Amino acid sequence: MTSLGEILRNKRLEKKLTLADVEKATKIRRKFLEALEVGRYDLLPAPTFVRGFVRNYAAFLDLPIEEVLAFYRREEREASKLPEIPARGEIVKPRFALTPRIFTIAGIAAFLLIFLAYLFGQYLIFTGAPFLSVSQPADYQVTAQPSVTVSGKTDPQATVLINGQIVTLDDSGNFNVEVPLSPGLNVLTIVSKNKYNRETFVTRNVRLEANQ
Repeated sequence: MTSLGEILRNKRLEKKLTLADVEKATKIRRKFLEALEVGRYDLLPAPTFVRGFVRNYAAFLDLPIEEVLAFYRREEREASKLPEIPARGEIVKPRFALTPRIFTIAGIAAFLLIFLAYLFGQYLIFTGAPFLSVSQPADYQVTAQPSVTVSGKTDPQATVLINGQIVTLDDSGNFNVEVPLSPGLNVLTIVSKNKYNRETFVTRNVRLEANQ
């Protein structure tokens, strides 16, 4: 059965493109492109990001996006299946008596777990990836204008880059900037980075079509 990686690799080779060409055009890191082409899902980030990679890669290669995504979903489900545990016969439940000593130990352990969970939650708040929302343009928007407005909102202390170019935020973290387009498919990568170098990114695909 044909795999997602074979579909992407064969189409790329058919177009005489290197992974470096694809990386430059889609802004997807080469190591992730390689992992997609060889089916190494364990080397890829969270499925939410991978679906964006697959969508952008398929669009760049002029492949049917939904069909390619269907291949990814099937392979991702198969890769995430856990091995079944064979039956070992009847399990005998051990006898257990709740003594005051065990109750005290359990209470202390529960308190420590709650306290550690609270500390970890606070750590994530301060060092987690920043919030990022992109209100426009819509993904896969088609326009005849030579530029497109990119607007959205992020954490006020974050730094926002669009295809590597820093944009200005207002005091509330809003941004609104005109981005020039090239003929054909334009992949816009909007990245919000905080002072801990944690990043959140959103991609938007905009196609510039010449006026008829």
